[in-house]
Amino acid sequence: MIQGPSVAFLPALLTAQRSREWSCTDSSTDYNSTYYNITNDANHTTSTPDTVPMDDLPTCLSPEDKLREISGSLMAASSVEILIGGTGLVGLLMKFVGPVTVAPTIALVGLSVYKVLIAYSRSSWELSLLGVVLVVLFALYLGHIAVPFPTQSACSAQHRRRKSKTHGVLIFQLLPVLLSILVVWAVSGILTHANVFPTDPANPRFRARTDAKSTMLHRTPWFYVPHPGQFGKPSFNIGLFIGFIAAFLASIIESVGDYFATAKACEVTTPPKHAINRGIFVEGLGGLLSGAVGFGLSTTSYTPNIAAMTLTKTAHRYIMYSAGAIMLVLSVVGKVGAAIATIPDPALVGSMVAVCGMMVTLGLSSLQYVNMNSSRNLLIVGMALFIGIFLPEWLERHPEDLETGVKDLDKILQLILGTPMLLGGLIAIFLDNTAKGSRKDRGIDAWQNLLGTDATNTSITQKPVETSSNNTYGWFWQGRLYQYLPCCSRLPFMPPGTGLDRTLTSPSQPGGTPDNVRSLLGNSSV
Repeated sequence: MIQGPSVAFLPALLTAQRSREWSCTDSSTDYNSTYYNITNDANHTTSTPDTVPMDDLPTCLSPEDKLREISGSLMAASSVEILIGGTGLVGLLMKFVGPVTVAPTIALVGLSVYKVLIAYSRSSWELSLLGVVLVVLFALYLGHIAVPFPTQSACSAQHRRRKSKTHGVLIFQLLPVLLSILVVWAVSGILTHANVFPTDPANPRFRARTDAKSTMLHRTPWFYVPHPGQFGKPSFNIGLFIGFIAAFLASIIESVGDYFATAKACEVTTPPKHAINRGIFVEGLGGLLSGAVGFGLSTTSYTPNIAAMTLTKTAHRYIMYSAGAIMLVLSVVGKVGAAIATIPDPALVGSMVAVCGMMVTLGLSSLQYVNMNSSRNLLIVGMALFIGIFLPEWLERHPEDLETGVKDLDKILQLILGTPMLLGGLIAIFLDNTAKGSRKDRGIDAWQNLLGTDATNTSITQKPVETSSNNTYGWFWQGRLYQYLPCCSRLPFMPPGTGLDRTLTSPSQPGGTPDNVRSLLGNSSV
């Protein structure tokens, strides 16, 4: 699985953006003027419920201060995921998390970022609508069309004298989001050249131009190596920390499901406990590294990888190595990242609608294991979704109604009540584990059987498929490692045994990955 930035961390950042320290731009000017009237009376003699003395105003944070808070809070939250994966607590966590909890938690991740789509589409609703239509067209209507591509055999010496064979690739089904972005980007470039969009940066439609962010491309050096502490010493924000913890929990749930889906698609044994622990452990390390270099989002496993494996019939370890190497090279070429960042806002709307929409349906799809004829389950899921949507909106409109007089406590409450995913997840997990209901109606038995977990404990059941667990989830060098460091074999995230059996792994199948990847996901490529 390729690791990449997760949309699950956006709600925490959006909630922090509404705080007083983040929303103001200058401590000497009025901030959040919709509900605060500032007075210079230091003795509080003229203070009213709508008045805040200047001495009580929090210090406004600069962009660098915000980056340092994000960095430190993300690193601290990543340490919790490292602890969960490194100590094997994933199985214990999954005992209390069922489909009734997963459905509203994951669904609220997609529902909570609708304001970002509104802001991005404001510059040009026409291009935004075009992007959405193209994603739907490519994924649902043109996905079955195979675009001819020459095969490797057509270029080999023994086939040079023959007519080149073609092999159809379902390019529209594999890359609908990328194709949509490229087409809208090109259309935006044509309209920019024709001066359809205004040249005044103060006009909202200016951001639909392809040159709206061109200064970023000019300011970025050709080569730049990201390094820890590049924005200064990381700081800590308790509200962001709690929000990131909620995002990590949602990411863990999603990633565990991805691991089992990938194993089924590749026709290998279900992931053993040490493999699941190691996956979560590595995700935590990715989040720690992301925070160290000042990146605002952590990494998680990319679900579209499973669709790509199914469509391309390829699940080679070396492909992941090559993809990682390519991304490492591109990350130090500053102009590449800057060029990608210049994509006009409307061109991203189609992709965000697809990704966020898939997050909603991905969460709701877990309800297939739940008895939805039960009023208990209907009430829990409905309350978690509804409260997770309306309470953060209420808090954003009336933040002055939630003031305890303790700033740190206000931050915690604003983050918990202002993050839809965290709020809905807490409501669902509390009600699902305290309200009376059978395991069958709650979908617990079916859910744990799907994840390869026994209904009474957290041990992973191994299924007799083509490749042994040791060959799939081990390494050639682990035997030598255990020879010099035998204590490593006792770590919860390390595989047992002496390593891969070379006699069972052909050169074309490193890691025991079979060539015939079974298509289990149908046409769900977005």
